Amino acid sequence: MADPKPPAAHCICAPVSAPALRALTDHAGAGTYKDVHPWHWARRLLGRARERGEALLLFLAAGEPEVFRWWGEIEDIDVAAFRPGTFETRCAFGALRPVHPIFAPLDSIALNPGAERREREALEPVTPHRQFLDAKLLRPYAVCETPAFVYLALEGEAAP
Repeated sequence: MADPKPPAAHCICAPVSAPALRALTDHAGAGTYKDVHPWHWARRLLGRARERGEALLLFLAAGEPEVFRWWGEIEDIDVAAFRPGTFETRCAFGALRPVHPIFAPLDSIALNPGAERREREALEPVTPHRQFLDAKLLRPYAVCETPAFVYLALEGEAAP
């Protein structure tokens, strides 16, 4: 068996309706997330992650109030343009894993601060400042920092 890919430093967070989430989890937790917005940037991030041998993760939020329910590795992102201004994005992913209730609130994940911010934090002794996710920032999808609990979950899976 091949070694699992390490997660990319950033991830994709997206809202999903409760019925769609039930359908996804009823089919062994793997499937395709569809959206009418073009996910061009997410597709580019997936390509960059693949070039580095990393996994780009998808976090799905649902419910009222919206909370993260599941996460998994993105396998492919396809953006189709039907006519000017009309798109369909299909984001295929592997088996979903449940998000522990402690990490379910949207504000448990921070928006991706950008390369310049991370570079400055590495160079200078500055206090990191993060903007945490909320329902307004989630749509149509958000590019966020991969949360620490993912690394802990993957580390626990790798242990004998």
